[in-house]
Amino acid sequence: MRKERVTENVYVFTSEAYAQATAGAIITNEGTIVIDTLPFPRETREMVDFLRGGSKRGIRYVINTHHHADHVYGNFLFEEADIISSERCREVMRKSGEKNLAEARQQTPELAEVKLRLPNLTFPEKMGLHLGDKVLRLMPLPGHTADGIGIYVEGDKILFAGDAVMPLPYIFWGDRVVLQETLRALKEMNLENIVQGHGEVLLKGELDETLDAAIAYLDCIYEKVKTKLASRTSKERLVNEITLESCGFSPIALDGLVKQLHRSNLLRVYQTLTAKAR
Repeated sequence: MRKERVTENVYVFTSEAYAQATAGAIITNEGTIVIDTLPFPRETREMVDFLRGGSKRGIRYVINTHHHADHVYGNFLFEEADIISSERCREVMRKSGEKNLAEARQQTPELAEVKLRLPNLTFPEKMGLHLGDKVLRLMPLPGHTADGIGIYVEGDKILFAGDAVMPLPYIFWGDRVVLQETLRALKEMNLENIVQGHGEVLLKGELDETLDAAIAYLDCIYEKVKTKLASRTSKERLVNEITLESCGFSPIALDGLVKQLHRSNLLRVYQTLTAKAR
């Protein structure tokens, strides 16, 4: 796990074990707010150990940005904290969480000790959270998944965006057009930093360019898949022929994982377009 201080009392923790997944923490004189957890218990424990030493009032809240395993499987290690999420996120975890965890344990022995801990505080659309001298605004950021939220730290102008912002937009479970709307809305927020769900913290000077590139990429894959479909290219060939580079992205980000994400994105667009054609 890698630790980075973004401002005086705001930290970001990055997994070195899986896809540079991130978690965050906001330390106040009334206790600590954690945003997401890391994919494996050993890395989340390192984070917990650091944070328990950082505030006399302990860890008060853990906020889950969405239901995906790499962001919520550490919930059980924060026994003293309330877990907050959108109602939608809790509902997905309640319906399919145990089944998904059982499957994940079979493939990844390191998850054997994980216990699924559902959020116990939920909200429908938006929520404000005041703790100590910090004011947080929780807001919907759908597109990567339907239940995605962001956490805006007022004053610091930092947004924890979950997987709505990643080194490559990822829509396999989501919706391309909805994610584009979300990314456009982020451009209007006058942010200082965006903490991505995976990868490096984005700085003010690179926000517009990064968000524009993501929006353009989502247009690019749509147009290219549509063109290939019109010329009756098979699904297999289409996925191999539309490269990441042809849509303006490097294949090396996230230790090369972006190539896999790109293929999944192409399949998602293919499924959407062929379903419409039927």
